[in-house]
Amino acid sequence: MNTSSKQQAGKIFACILVCIALANGMGDGIFSNYFNEVFHIDSVQRGFIEVPRESPGVLCMVVVAALGFLGNLRMAIVAQCLSLIGLVAMGFFSPAYGVMLAFLFIHSLGTHLFMPLNDSLSMSLADTGKEGATLGKFKSVTTMSSMISASLVFVGFRTGIFTFQSKKILPFILASGFVALAILLLFLLLRTMKTETAVKNHRLLFRKRYLPYYMVTLAYGCQKRIRIVFAPWVIVKLLEQGADTVALLTIVTHFVGTLVAPVIGRMLDRLGTKKMLWMEAGYIAVTFSVMGLISGMLSDGTLSKGGPQAFLVFGAYILCILFEQFNMVHAFMMRSIALDKSEVTRTLSVGLSVDHIMAIIASPIMGLIWEAFGVQYVFYLAALSALFQLVAASMAEKSLSASAV
Repeated sequence: MNTSSKQQAGKIFACILVCIALANGMGDGIFSNYFNEVFHIDSVQRGFIEVPRESPGVLCMVVVAALGFLGNLRMAIVAQCLSLIGLVAMGFFSPAYGVMLAFLFIHSLGTHLFMPLNDSLSMSLADTGKEGATLGKFKSVTTMSSMISASLVFVGFRTGIFTFQSKKILPFILASGFVALAILLLFLLLRTMKTETAVKNHRLLFRKRYLPYYMVTLAYGCQKRIRIVFAPWVIVKLLEQGADTVALLTIVTHFVGTLVAPVIGRMLDRLGTKKMLWMEAGYIAVTFSVMGLISGMLSDGTLSKGGPQAFLVFGAYILCILFEQFNMVHAFMMRSIALDKSEVTRTLSVGLSVDHIMAIIASPIMGLIWEAFGVQYVFYLAALSALFQLVAASMAEKSLSASAV
C-alpha cells in the first residue's frame, strides 16, 4: 500500500474508532448502572455477571483462528455485526434477565473479537519506527471520542432524556446506530486497503518466545476488573451515585487520557518496552493501593460520603482508571518480539483469551473478597499483580536481545 493510500486508510480507520468509541460509551460505559437500576443486583452478582460478559474473550483466540481466512478487516466487520445484534436486542426489546445475558454474550463476543484486530490494524497503518506514536494517536482519538460519548451520557441522564425506566433504552439504541455506521466505514476501508490478505495458517498459536506478552495480559485481566467492575462499583454502591456522576468522571478521565495517550506512544518509540513496563507497573501499584486505602475508609465510615471527601474518592478513581492508557505498551511489545508480522493478530487474540480467563476467575473471587473481607483488599490484590509487568519486562528484553544476535 502506497503512502497516499495508507494516509487515506488511516483517516477512515480513525473515523471507525470514533464510531466504536461513541457506541462503547453508550453501551459498555453504562452497564454497571443498567445492571443496578434495571435488575437490582448485589456486589456478588455483579462479580458473577462478568462470566457471560467476559467469556467471549476466552473464545477470542478460537474465533480468530477459525475466521483467519477472512482477513483482519472482514473479521472486524463480523465483530461489529455481532455487537450490533446485542445492542439492538437490549435497546429495543428490554429483555428479561436471562435473555439479556444471552444478548450480552453476543454483544461481548463482537467487542472482544475487535480488540486484537484494532491493535493489529493500528500498527499495520504505522510507518516503520513510529508504531508507538501511531498507537498513541489512535488511542487519543478513541479516548477523545469516549469523552464525547460520556458527555452525552451525562447530559442525557441529568436531563432525563436517557432513563432505564423505559422499555426502550435510548443510549443502547444510539450506540447501535454508531456501530452500524462503523460497519459501513469498514467496508469502505476494505476497498481502500486492497492488499489486505487472509491468514493461511489458522491454527492456534502458542510460542515460548511470546510468554512475556501472555504474562502481562494475565495481569491485565485482573487489573481490568478494577476499571470495568469494582472502581465504578465503589462510586455506584459506596458513594451511591447515579449514571450521570459516573459519566462525568468518565469525561474527566478521558480528557486527561487524550493528553496522556500520545505522550505514552512517543515514549514507547523512545524508551522501548522494558522501561515502559516498569513505568506501568509502578503506576498500577501506587494508584490501586491508594484507591484501596480510600475505598476502605469510605466503607468503614472513616471517610464521609459527602462534602470535600467525596472529591478525594473521585480523584483516586480517575487516577486509578487512567492505567488503561498503558495498554498500548502490551501490543507494542508483542509486535517487537514477533518472529513474523503474520503472527501478531493471532498472538494478540491468544493474549486476549489469557486476559479473559483471568477475568472470569478474578471477577467472582474479587466480589467474594469485597463481601467477606472488605473492598480495599480487592484493590490491593490488583496492585500486587503489577509484579507480572516487572517479570515480563526482563523476559521481553531477553527475547529482543536474542533477535539482535
